[in-house]
Amino acid sequence: MSVPQHASFRGIVIFQFELNESVLGEIEPEFINILSETPDSFQADLDDLISTNDRFRLFFNHTTGMSMKRKGRAIKNFIIGRLKESPFKILSYYYKTESEAQFLSIALFERDVEIEVYESIFYQLTERLAPMFEKIGKGNIRNVQALAEVERDMKNDLKYAIFQIERLSNLSKLQKVGLIFSSFPRMELLRMLREGPIARSKLNEKIQEIKSNSNLDILLKPFIELNLIRRDWVHGVRDKNTGRIQAQGEYIFLVKDITLVRKPPALLLAEMKQNKLIGPHYQDYIQKYYTEYNPFADLAKESESLSKFLLDPDVFDFLALLKTRAYPLKKLPNVLSSFSDINDVLAQLIEAKIITIIKDQLDMKWICLLAEIYPMIIFPEYLINKISDRSSMSLGAFSEESLVAPITKEVGQIALDLLESTYQEIIDF
Repeated sequence: MSVPQHASFRGIVIFQFELNESVLGEIEPEFINILSETPDSFQADLDDLISTNDRFRLFFNHTTGMSMKRKGRAIKNFIIGRLKESPFKILSYYYKTESEAQFLSIALFERDVEIEVYESIFYQLTERLAPMFEKIGKGNIRNVQALAEVERDMKNDLKYAIFQIERLSNLSKLQKVGLIFSSFPRMELLRMLREGPIARSKLNEKIQEIKSNSNLDILLKPFIELNLIRRDWVHGVRDKNTGRIQAQGEYIFLVKDITLVRKPPALLLAEMKQNKLIGPHYQDYIQKYYTEYNPFADLAKESESLSKFLLDPDVFDFLALLKTRAYPLKKLPNVLSSFSDINDVLAQLIEAKIITIIKDQLDMKWICLLAEIYPMIIFPEYLINKISDRSSMSLGAFSEESLVAPITKEVGQIALDLLESTYQEIIDF
């Protein structure tokens, strides 16, 4: 089977579990593939990728109460995990209908994919599948006519989900910043790198403590792609007393710090100066808004809260639409996919104070953008003193466990050289 090397998402398959009990009481349980869809870049039978043992293992885990966590809460009947007999990660959803019919919906990804990014899309898909499962459960799955009643809608929903997943697989630079602040392990990586140079081995150990089986290369990927860090090999120094080589190996160096903040939408502000209907009201609102806005009260919390809007493809496109002009509520262009409800999108953006509604003299409601999500790049000048202090300490206190322990002069010099050589670098978005 020929597979494109760049392919990372394999597809979505839906199984119905059947006991197949005979008149003699014997059972021959099986999983019937009622529908599967794959992206254009990968054409294969998904049945071949999920072994019978893996199907029963997933089914058992679901029915014994395993669940996944989403936004800090457990979601029943969902699992994020890996297959045992195939090299794939999965998002899995189990549904049991009122008529006792049982279904498994599985999205497959390569093991180097951070599948948590796609949770929301899969979760939305399963919400739409549930009522269809109820319809199928009331009929006979082997009856082609009964299945055809819902097959078209189900097939379209799977295609939309695949479309959304592929959109989210081709992130812009701004969305890659969102990846950093939507992931607790990545936020912890950034926090640790803010303390100065750190050995890759130590960084990996710390991350495993936060989340076991984490792939450090995947976690570091957006930092590397955004040129926020550098990596270099350190030869280390020999301890005169023990003969042991200390601080040898690959080190990670932070050369640019980053955070997400809000900024006034410049293009919209310029357009509003010509808008006699709501322009003056909008400008007054913006002035008051940013007079009271203080992201520095809790930059980490602000960055984390803003990141979710960057990683929802529909919300991201909707915010891009609002950057240049305001729209009457009744005449909003339809830029959302079938997965999203415009009222839900508006509600969450209004609650987050990203957009607002302004009425004109005729009492018409206008949707206006209050804040662009902006990646603020910072030269980490604060690192200079930390590096100098730590490299001047006695290596007798050297510790591979502490993030603020002494570092060798070699590590310190490399860190300072990298900060100097990258000072003029500009990261464009």
